[in-house]
Parts: sequence; structure tokens; C-alpha cells
Amino acid sequence: MVAGSRYDGDAADAALSMNETHTESGADEIILIVETTSARETKAWGRRLASLLEGGELLGFTGELGAGKTCFIKGLARGLNLREEDILSPTFTMIQEHHGRLPLYHIDLYRLEAPVLDDLGLREYLFSSAVAAVEWFERLREAPELEFLSVRIEYTGASTRRLEFRATGERHAALVSKLKRRFA
Repeated sequence: MVAGSRYDGDAADAALSMNETHTESGADEIILIVETTSARETKAWGRRLASLLEGGELLGFTGELGAGKTCFIKGLARGLNLREEDILSPTFTMIQEHHGRLPLYHIDLYRLEAPVLDDLGLREYLFSSAVAAVEWFERLREAPELEFLSVRIEYTGASTRRLEFRATGERHAALVSKLKRRFA
């Protein structure tokens, strides 16, 4: 299905699809797939997601180097009333704290081999009242056991990306459902 994705002046169209699947444990998993055609549109999806956040969400970002994880988080930050230019890839600082409408913890696990929740005090950041946006989330050893919203970003062309929102747990599944209802 194709739907216009007008948001903050963004007139580009995005291809959308939504699926509901069942995991081996029997839990429902909600998936929304979006094709974007520019960095601006990728950021717009970050702003859209931010408009639905209430605090305490865990967002796990995956994708190749340069796929657009930080780009998406810049849009997320803007939607939380933060300055986009203050959002940098935190590869060397690993954890950046930002304070806007909601606190945002921007965490990058790229340089860590297989961190666990107690490394660097990650547990305190991931399970707080802030929004935790974690790049290279798949490196976190306990990731498969957690409830979170996975945002996978893949290259589909020079400036096009495929965004896959995959939710586990009721709270994050509700987020994906709201994204679909409000913006698709």
C-alpha cells in the first residue's frame, strides 16, 4: 500500500506495510515497514515516533554503518524538542544525555564486543523514565530477552532506506499501531 507521508512539510511518499506475527513464545509481534527516499524523510519518521513517546521506551537500532541510525535519531530528538545538530554519533562517548520534552539517552554499542546490562551502568539508562535510543542494539547480550521497539534501517539505494519497526511487548506494539494509524 502507498500512502502520502506529509509531516512538517515533507511531501515525499513512503511505501508502507504492516504485519502482525506470532513469535515462538506465542507473543504477538507487530511490524511496520516503511521505504524512505531521503534523509529528510527518515528524520520525519523519527519525529513521528517521538510525537508518540511518553518516556520509559527502549528503542533498539540496527543496520549497517552509515545506514541512517543517527539520522533517524536526529529526527527523534527534534520531535523531543532537542536541537538536531546536538545529536552526534556517540561512537567515542558511548552514552550522550539530552534533555528536551523527555530525556533522551543516545547510546552506541558499536565499540563494545558483547556488553551486558550491567556494563557502563546500562541497566540504569535502559530502564529509566527517559527514552533510550541504542545504536547497535544487537550487540547487547540480553537484547533478545527484553521488550523493546526495534528500528532496523537498511540500504535500498543511494538515498533510499527501508525502516522496519518491530515491536515486542504490549507497550511497544501499541507504539507501532499508533504510528500506523496516525501517519500511514
